[in-house]
Amino acid sequence: STRLEVRSSGDVSETAEDERFTTTLWQGLVARKLSRDWTLLARNHLLKTDYRARGDVFQDRAQLGLAWRETDRNRVNALGKIEYKTESDASNAAVGELKSRAWIASVHGDWHPTRPWWMTGRFAAKWQKDKLEGGVPSSFRAQLLAGRLVYDITEHWDVGVLAAAQFGQNGARQTAYGAEVGY
Repeated sequence: STRLEVRSSGDVSETAEDERFTTTLWQGLVARKLSRDWTLLARNHLLKTDYRARGDVFQDRAQLGLAWRETDRNRVNALGKIEYKTESDASNAAVGELKSRAWIASVHGDWHPTRPWWMTGRFAAKWQKDKLEGGVPSSFRAQLLAGRLVYDITEHWDVGVLAAAQFGQNGARQTAYGAEVGY
């Protein structure tokens, strides 16, 4: 599938600067069934904003993934993907052009061992390099580990717990825990 959008915006007469811009979005997606259980996925997202009176903003996200769904029993689903993301923003001349590029790899899984139980988990890692204000270079890397356990009490009610931890460079760490009731 593919999608193309072009949007234009006129100037706001009450502002001192020319605020006109045109935004172009293109998305493309390809899915190829490799077997009954395996599917190859590819997606690209390009977004560009052309400002009439200042610099442009650009974003490109390319993703490649492999999905596995246990067709016969439908108890296990998994998705592994890798993404390359690049962004540039030259819309504010006072700070210079900002740039960012990142690689993101992730694995997501669902396990449904019996009728009332659902278990999900994910692991992701990100490596990012930036050019900040004034051309200052920066880099970042982090990993995320998360899980969720849900029990269906009835056809309409369920309860669950979840936990997540993010680990960054130089010992940085964030954690989250939660409980849920759903209807």
